[in-house]
Amino acid sequence: MHVRRKKYSLTCTKHSNSKSFCRKSLHKSGYLYKSRAAVRCSMGDSGEASIDNTILEEVDEDDLITAKKALYEAKSRQEALENKMHQLLEELATSKHKQQELLSIIMRNKMTVTKTPLDEMDEDGVMVNGGRLALLIDDESQKSKLINNGPRREIPDWMARRIGSVRQKFPPRKINYSEVNTSNFKSSELPNPAEVWSIAQAKPKDGDTLTNHVMEKEVIQKKRKALERALQRKTIQWQKTPEEIKLEPGTGTGREIVFQGFNWESCRKRWYLDLAPKAADLSKCGITSVWLPPPTESVAPQGYMPSDLYNLNSSYGTQEELKFCIEEMHNHHLLVLGDVVLNHRCAHKQSANGVWNIFGGKLAWGPEAIVCDDPNFQGRGNPSSGDIFHAAPNIDHSQDFVRNDVKEWLNWLKNNIGYDGWRLDFVRGFSGEYVKEYIESSNPAFAIGEYWDSLAYEGGDLCYNQDAHRQRVINWINATGGTSSAFDVTTKGILHSALHNQYWRLIDPNGKPTGVMGWWPSRAVTFVENHDTGSTQGHWPFPRDKLMQGYAYILTHPGTPVIFYDHFYDFGLRDVITELIEARKRAGIHCRSPVKIYHANNDGYVAGIGETLVMKLGHFDWNPSKEIDLDGSWQKFVDKGSDYQLWLRM
Repeated sequence: MHVRRKKYSLTCTKHSNSKSFCRKSLHKSGYLYKSRAAVRCSMGDSGEASIDNTILEEVDEDDLITAKKALYEAKSRQEALENKMHQLLEELATSKHKQQELLSIIMRNKMTVTKTPLDEMDEDGVMVNGGRLALLIDDESQKSKLINNGPRREIPDWMARRIGSVRQKFPPRKINYSEVNTSNFKSSELPNPAEVWSIAQAKPKDGDTLTNHVMEKEVIQKKRKALERALQRKTIQWQKTPEEIKLEPGTGTGREIVFQGFNWESCRKRWYLDLAPKAADLSKCGITSVWLPPPTESVAPQGYMPSDLYNLNSSYGTQEELKFCIEEMHNHHLLVLGDVVLNHRCAHKQSANGVWNIFGGKLAWGPEAIVCDDPNFQGRGNPSSGDIFHAAPNIDHSQDFVRNDVKEWLNWLKNNIGYDGWRLDFVRGFSGEYVKEYIESSNPAFAIGEYWDSLAYEGGDLCYNQDAHRQRVINWINATGGTSSAFDVTTKGILHSALHNQYWRLIDPNGKPTGVMGWWPSRAVTFVENHDTGSTQGHWPFPRDKLMQGYAYILTHPGTPVIFYDHFYDFGLRDVITELIEARKRAGIHCRSPVKIYHANNDGYVAGIGETLVMKLGHFDWNPSKEIDLDGSWQKFVDKGSDYQLWLRM
């Protein structure tokens, strides 16, 4: 069929009901053709169908139907896209409405949620109390303003110029070293730290009025505190019985319980600072006196090889730390015993022939202060009045200048440092007569001498009769005029064997205790172990499984018992030892309390001390009701089974 191709124009319009249709107008020489036409349709970006530059031509009827079908499909796709767009717009509006509603609800309940107590909230509760979350949900917040009103308008030029005119001028950024070096701007130069004034390094000016007032105030406060402590101690003593008020160097109050506050390894720590906090606990447990380690500078760190006696900066701490420790003990009404070494002293320099016998420090003695029979140090003094200690020069106490210096030193320790009494080391090396002079000069509250002598053995077994041993200790006490007590080494040695089912060793032929306690109980200082016999030295350790029997014996008998630091704190025996101290105090036992021994055989030991306490050691069956001589009502106070038992009279 012959087809005539002619150009026509076609326009599309859109009705308000969103349905579109195409109105075809065909113009050619004033004629309107409504015949067959081929329509080419396309979809624009808006989703509407458009017919542009369409060429209509005379076609057959089938071609017209195909064109109409294509136009219909385009219109259907356009309507589907419009419906989807309307649906999305409705969902967006709903979501925004819900968001605004949620923000409004949170703000209305903000104060209520903030005031909700923590204990009334459940595990999933949320508490809003401001902060960053409040900035997000507050209607007046910057976030809300940006959401509702859009971003802040730009700063106008006139305002930017004004801001630039008043802000700080910074140098332009330099991009290389040459520009930096030639620039007029210089980097900030900080002063040397040594040139900056420091309050920590500042020194008071001479004659400064404020500094003088502060120093005077500190001195006055120290004196006031010292007077308050002294007045408090006197007040406490006035509340005691007359027997407890009386102080004697050999016995103290007669009711002393001494605590050895160190061991052989204590010099490895700042011991004064470790021990000071324990003062309250020691006083609470019934301790009355604390024995501190040697305070002086020493060749050996433990302090028993002293050199400069006035230098109290030792391995245990500084002089100030020592005074602090003593002050803490005094604050809890504890006496402090200083461990003083008077028998020997280490020299600072060698003589012309290379012998170390020239002393330094404040007490600058020479060979004339050393006994002449010391085989190692070529002394030019008098012969020794005791045994020779071979590790260091033995001091000649027969020299007047030596005794005067020693007395002055002891009084300095007592008055300036704060010691109340002495533990005298190795008193076998010089006569007790010199000790008497030192004690009478320094007037200590309590003094103990270490007279350590060997007991008598036969065939490797301890002899029953130890009278010679305890007599030597008592001879030394007699030489001091009774001004000093002494460690009851005899009782310690006997307890080693007696507590192994040989309790018969605890009674002598006269029915008395077999140690120094049996002959002069008020001067007997009983103990089971110390830094020499135990600790890491272990020269004569007490049987470990018999420790509590040993303490039960010395804490219930006359004399002055000593408790060793290791046992009290390191061995975990604090509570059981405190229980025995309580029994001693309740029964009123003191250094002169009488002892009546009822039984002493292989099975055990029974004794009554004073009028109100009886005790049993060993595993045999016994109680006060089985004893005819024990009248009255008795109540068991401590029951440790076969180890020991204590009863108090009701």
